[in-house]
Amino acid sequence: DHNVVYLHDDPPLLRSSHWQVPEIPENKQTPAHPVDDLFEKLKRIGNVMVIPHVGGRHANVKKYFDAEIEHCVEILSCHGIFEWLLWDALEEGYEVGVVCTSDGHKGRPGAEGPGAGQFGIYGGLTCVLAEEQTREAIFNALKSRRCYGTTGARIHLDFSIDGHLMGEAFFADRRLTVHGRAHGTAPIEKLILMRGREIVNTVQPRQFTETESSTRVRVSWEGARIRGRARRATWDGTILLDGVRLLRAAAFGFDSPADGIVSQDDLKVVFKSSTVGDVDGIDLFLEEGGKGTLAFQSKIGTATLDLEKLGQEEKVFDFGELGLKVRILRYPEELDLAPLTMECTVDL
Repeated sequence: DHNVVYLHDDPPLLRSSHWQVPEIPENKQTPAHPVDDLFEKLKRIGNVMVIPHVGGRHANVKKYFDAEIEHCVEILSCHGIFEWLLWDALEEGYEVGVVCTSDGHKGRPGAEGPGAGQFGIYGGLTCVLAEEQTREAIFNALKSRRCYGTTGARIHLDFSIDGHLMGEAFFADRRLTVHGRAHGTAPIEKLILMRGREIVNTVQPRQFTETESSTRVRVSWEGARIRGRARRATWDGTILLDGVRLLRAAAFGFDSPADGIVSQDDLKVVFKSSTVGDVDGIDLFLEEGGKGTLAFQSKIGTATLDLEKLGQEEKVFDFGELGLKVRILRYPEELDLAPLTMECTVDL
C-alpha cells in the first residue's frame, strides 16, 4: 500500500487493477502494476510524492523504494503504529521524514476513531513546518522532510542540529550540538534522541528521579502480532494485588469505547484491551507504595513483580512477536504541564 499525493487538482488516477471497475477502460497509464511500474509512470506525470503506508497490506520499502518521489514514511494510522517501517527505511540508508495520518475510511481526516469496526486506534496527525499555509508550501515542506507525526496529540516540537532545521541533510566531521524542545496539552514524560534504533540521549522531568515513595504504579502493554492484517493483539485480563490495597485505578491510552476497565475493587482490576502497535495501560493508586506483589494476567501472557523491588527503573516483560511487551513503572504522583528541553552533544 502507498499513498499518492499530487500537487495539482484533477491528476490522472493510476489503478493497480481494473477488476472492480471493468467499465473503465485500460490505457497506457493504467493499470500501473507492480509498484515500480507505478513509480515510473508517476515520475513522468510529475508534481507528485508517494508515501509508504500500512493498511491491511503493507508497503515493502526494502524491495520497492524510489528516493525521487518518496520522501516520508507513514508510521501511524487508524490501522495501528508501525515504527518498524521507519526502521526498514533507515536500515536501507534512505533519508525519510515521518508522517502520521488517519485513514479511518469515515471521512473525518484528523478526527478518526476506531469505532465499532476493525480499525485499531485513533488516527494520527502530521505537523508540517511550512513557510506559509498554501498547498505548494506544504507540499514542498513534506518533500523536504520538514515534518513530524503524533498519535493525535497536539505537540509542538522544535528540533535542530548545529542550527540545521528538521529534515535537512548536511555533512559534518565533528561533534554535533542537538537542540530539542517539546510542549503539549499534557505533561511531556520523556524526550529520546536516537541514531537509527540506538538511544543516544534521554531527558525526563525531575519528578521521575523522585519516585521512591510514590504510590502510583503504571502498568502498560503494547505491540502487535504481525505486520499484516491480523496484527491485533488481544490482552483482555486482570491485574491482581496481594499485600497492598488499591485505592483507585485509572485507564489511559485506550482508543475504543469497547476497551477499558471492566471492574475494580481493592485487590483487582479487570480490563479489556487490544493493541495494534500502540500502548494501553492502567495507573494503580495504592494505599502504600513499597510493599506487596502485583500480578498481570492476560491472554498474551503473565508477569509477576514484588513491588518492594520496583525502583526508578521500569520492569519490562517481553512476549515476542512484533514488540509485545508489558512495562511496570513507579510513576510520579504529579507531573508539571511544562515544556521539556534537551541540549546535548553527539560524537560522529
